[in-house]
Amino acid sequence: MNPVSVLCCSHRPGGNTEAAARMVVRELQQAGIPNELLSLTDYEVQHCEACNACLAHPRCECRLAAVDQAEMLFERFLTAPAVVLASPIYFYHLPSRFKTLIDRGQRFWAAHEKGDPAILGLPPRSAYVILAAARTRGAAIFDGALLTLKRFLFYFNIQPAAVATLRGLDGPQDFEADAAAREEVRILAGKAVQDLRVKG
Repeated sequence: MNPVSVLCCSHRPGGNTEAAARMVVRELQQAGIPNELLSLTDYEVQHCEACNACLAHPRCECRLAAVDQAEMLFERFLTAPAVVLASPIYFYHLPSRFKTLIDRGQRFWAAHEKGDPAILGLPPRSAYVILAAARTRGAAIFDGALLTLKRFLFYFNIQPAAVATLRGLDGPQDFEADAAAREEVRILAGKAVQDLRVKG
């Protein structure tokens, strides 16, 4: 089985979302489920230029694929049995590095619209999403990020199966000090383990 991809999407290494992601990794490891921990900060991803080259290409390939590492990350969304996405919330949305990767996913939208069997034939899989905000208030603080993730993941035939929305995490050690936040992530990790065992 390919490893579950656990993707840290923060610009800050060693922060709250990385701590949450590492907690999920430990739960997966204890259950004997192969996984890999990746950080967006380790990959070069250039901005989509809205050139529409992917729309014209027979296989909807991006002309930037040869000059950065976006396709290495997209390969995980194509092949992993599940993905875990851990991201902070900046100004009510995903951080710019993560949004840049999502925008580069335009080519998968194009392939889906053209009826590409390689995209339409992807097996259904699940995502487990952890979003952490510094703010403690704001009823809609996670809404934009969740809607964007839902649409991005749709083209890989991935649907969110569990979401942990954490508030009041600002300093880099806040997650470790917040028992309620840790418990919410533990529950999410437990669901991921249970789901993957069922699919087995």
